[in-house]
Amino acid sequence: MPEQPTFHAPTRLEPLATSVLLVDDNAANLLALEAVLEPLGQRLVRASSGPEALRWLLREAFAVILLDVQMPGVDGFETARLIRQRQRTRYTPIIFLTAHSRDEAHLVHGYTVGAADYVVKPFHPDVLRWKVEAFVGLYLHQQRLQRHESALWEHERRMLEQQGELRFRRLVDTMPQFVWELLLDGTIGYANRGWLDYAGLSPEQGRRWKDTLTCLHPEDASSLRSAWQVAQCTGHPLEQECRLRGADGAYRWFLTRTIPERDERGQLAGWVATATDIDDARRAVETLRAASEAKDMFLTMAAHELRTPLQAARGYAHLASVKAGDTLAPGVDKALQGIHRSVNRMAKLVENLLDVRRIQRGELHLEPKALDVGALLRDVAGHFEPLPEGQHIELDAPEGLVVPGDRERLDQVFTNLVSNALRYSPEGGRIRLAAREEAGRVHVEVVDHGLGIPGEKLEDIFERFNRAHGIAYGGLGLGLSIARGIVERHGGRIWAESPGGEGAGSTFHVVLPVAPDAPTP
Repeated sequence: MPEQPTFHAPTRLEPLATSVLLVDDNAANLLALEAVLEPLGQRLVRASSGPEALRWLLREAFAVILLDVQMPGVDGFETARLIRQRQRTRYTPIIFLTAHSRDEAHLVHGYTVGAADYVVKPFHPDVLRWKVEAFVGLYLHQQRLQRHESALWEHERRMLEQQGELRFRRLVDTMPQFVWELLLDGTIGYANRGWLDYAGLSPEQGRRWKDTLTCLHPEDASSLRSAWQVAQCTGHPLEQECRLRGADGAYRWFLTRTIPERDERGQLAGWVATATDIDDARRAVETLRAASEAKDMFLTMAAHELRTPLQAARGYAHLASVKAGDTLAPGVDKALQGIHRSVNRMAKLVENLLDVRRIQRGELHLEPKALDVGALLRDVAGHFEPLPEGQHIELDAPEGLVVPGDRERLDQVFTNLVSNALRYSPEGGRIRLAAREEAGRVHVEVVDHGLGIPGEKLEDIFERFNRAHGIAYGGLGLGLSIARGIVERHGGRIWAESPGGEGAGSTFHVVLPVAPDAPTP
């Protein structure tokens, strides 16, 4: 059963005491007032002038003010007027003390500036005491009402807070995640029903670290404890994966998150921790990883196994050409050339598979040397001569753009980019190879006016076995993945841009650092 809130009765109100301010420039009059009012048991405060009375009113509140009218400097009327100007004292009762007769004009002026009553000297002690006692009683009654109202508001606030906490805990108990409330001293203040049911713990056990920690896998305990200690010291959130044992004794993987709770001043007030079951997702990832590794291993083994028969086929084809000389029957020479092309194509595929494996395992070896990018691009363009009629490679690569790089591997990158550009360009298409230096780097662009690349595939084309235009144009979809691996090993970056649309073309960018320590051998 969910915990029931405990409602507290309103706080018992303490007896109130108050103060009365006596203002008169005559010390004998002040003594007489004190003697008359002393039986009321209230605090009596003296002021011998208007300014002194105003200073007292800045410090504290008074139930009633007895104010002499005739005072040198600031008289009683002016003092009353100043008292009424302040919001805090605007409604404080003022009893004027005067030796004048009850002249009507005099009385009207007094009430105009804020008098609540008049007492004419000499006065009857009981009459003055009764008047003051009435105002004190009214003030105390108002104070009690205010305190009682405040206590009721506080009581209602606490009730709503406890009801809200109960609703919150009921909600948390329905969550599939586990939830804990950790107090500032590190103890467990609350554990939700999901955790208690999973671990087979009672509510009391769920609030004890000793019982909770027994559910943590021994291999994860040390790292989680260290991370929790750091979080307690720094006040930073904590996120960590760990294994938790269920009531059936089996462990499952969970992602735990612990975030700090702060009060209205921003001070750390406690922690809220959650645990989300990621066991199935983790196992699925491990299964996919194992499958991917098995596939990569198979491809690597297949590539190694194909190397020997391909070399033999290439050798036999070459030997047949040499031995036959000029005596080849019609069509045989063409067949041998076809064998050469097929064997070379297969050999390239095998090398691509091996390169992918090397890049994945960080085993791609580079031999960086000072490399003129312009000269390299001219050599790459030469690989494709003679070009089919109507196709043209335009070069815009000045000499002197030198980067530290592996010539063979960078040749492989740009040859692949130009090959793709020609493959996806229409007859008569123009390919542009350009290079320039900018901000300490050499920026190479390979531009075509071919099919273009759909926007959603601009990133995917650099992944293994991914092609922008399916299988219609051949290839395994490894070239760009290998190109990215080689460029990144040189400390550079490669990306593609395409405005989209049929015939819009595409631009491949390769940026390589000029700094001599960029490549990693």
